[in-house]
Amino acid sequence: EAVLNFNLTAKNTTVIQAWTNEESVSKIVDKGYRVVASPWNRYYLDCGHGSWLSNFEGNSWCDPYKGWQQMYSYNPLTNITDPEKQKLVLGGEVALWSAQSDETTVDRYLWPRASAFAEIMWSGNIDPVTNATRDAAKVAPRLTEHRFRMVARGIMAEPIAPLWCVRHPESCMRAVAP
Repeated sequence: EAVLNFNLTAKNTTVIQAWTNEESVSKIVDKGYRVVASPWNRYYLDCGHGSWLSNFEGNSWCDPYKGWQQMYSYNPLTNITDPEKQKLVLGGEVALWSAQSDETTVDRYLWPRASAFAEIMWSGNIDPVTNATRDAAKVAPRLTEHRFRMVARGIMAEPIAPLWCVRHPESCMRAVAP
């Protein structure tokens, strides 16, 4: 994001991809640019699989792994209250870089996390009926069913929960303190 880090000036018709962090989206629209949100800490799908450097033991620069909940819970319009500036956010894009992925991993790395992302980009993460953030617990069964449909069609999508939890969801619910 040269417009933020190097004070690059570009025509205001330029579309900037915001990848460095979530805050960069609002900073870019504050400068009057249109933006596509792709913050690495939410939307980089190849992260969380260790370092790809053979001489380096440890994590990759973009760890940890981003689960579907990360895709689903992020709203690129956060911290942008001006409706005119919100219009400058054109949408988002997940990134799956080939440094740690290839034809044998693309389905598993991409699906169903990209499905959760697509739903948020299409409908937003605010429930229009309750005006509250959409509840991931209500999304999980639907996303699981979608994942089973993909697998039945030959798409090797990764599971979003252990099979036991799919069959017995009440057994896998997180306890909530009173």
